[in-house]
Amino acid sequence: MTIKERLLNSILSKETDRVPFSPFLAYYFDFLPEDIRAKGEFAYLKKIGADPLLRGHAMAFTTKNKNCSVQEIVKGNIRRKVINTKAGDLVFEYTFAESANTWYLTEYPVKNKTDMQKAILYFEDMIVEENMQQIKDIVSGIKEDGLLLSLVGIYGKSAFQNLLENFMGTQNLVYMEQDEPKLLEELLYVMQNKNLKTVLLTAESDAEAAISWEDSSTTNISPSLYKKYIFPEIKKWCDIFNSVKKPYVQHACGHIKKLIEIMVEENVSAIESVTPPPTGNIEIGEAFSIIPDNMALIGGIDPVFLLNESVENLCRYAESLIQSRGKHGFILSNSDSCPPKVAEGKFIKLAELVKNSKINSSSL
Repeated sequence: MTIKERLLNSILSKETDRVPFSPFLAYYFDFLPEDIRAKGEFAYLKKIGADPLLRGHAMAFTTKNKNCSVQEIVKGNIRRKVINTKAGDLVFEYTFAESANTWYLTEYPVKNKTDMQKAILYFEDMIVEENMQQIKDIVSGIKEDGLLLSLVGIYGKSAFQNLLENFMGTQNLVYMEQDEPKLLEELLYVMQNKNLKTVLLTAESDAEAAISWEDSSTTNISPSLYKKYIFPEIKKWCDIFNSVKKPYVQHACGHIKKLIEIMVEENVSAIESVTPPPTGNIEIGEAFSIIPDNMALIGGIDPVFLLNESVENLCRYAESLIQSRGKHGFILSNSDSCPPKVAEGKFIKLAELVKNSKINSSSL
């Protein structure tokens, strides 16, 4: 069985020769030496003996705006992004945290009704165009040695989650949902239509699977709001992908215990970055007990646990995760992110574990 077949079958909960291991290298990879980063994440995953699952490494589309312009101004550790619309500017402010090598959004651009109208103009002005060649190049480049999960969504996520994370924040979005429901529905309608174009293009592309960075978590959204605003959009995506026999994987790295049953209703093929405490709020064995047999999970190892535990304890824990999967597809991985100081040797040992373990062959 090739690596691509192993990963794809795991996501589809079909028979595999063994459980794959593919670490999620968010943050970690950015701190590796420049010569390693220059070769790319695919090469690094192969080097450590993993099964390369390329999460969101390419898109079957590009976006641009006809009339709205975007400016960026950086002063020290403050970056301002200004979107110019004919109704006025939308201003994002980011603060750079050197320890994490990350720009954090510290001021949202949509604060009131007027800003919502500006956002509608911005998204109406946006054009989604095909970018099939990028997908072709990556798929042909990795051949059978990995699997690409092509990213969907104009911001890599559902419309409501996009507003929550990038444009309004949780508190203001909840206020707008109560104070300006019709305007919010209008804004979401425009955003969802743009997202839908990205899904249709991805379904037509050479990509064999898709993902969105939903970051689903009840730390920033209630189950009722999720069911009302996010569920219908992702359910539509899943219907499209399932009709062309391409799995959709939902990245959900936070507190998902109260959201899993809704994700089951969406008919997603797999939930990616399932995270136990302290980062998440559900052990993977419990998550397996909730989902149907034809639904897979990816993750299981908390990033703090990965960083701090000994190799021996880490491998024992990984064995228990593999045992807990039952008839479900499973890809062993750290979840949410990867601390930069994790020893590379831990990845190598986990890769060896799944290849040598007597309990990892599928019983599907």
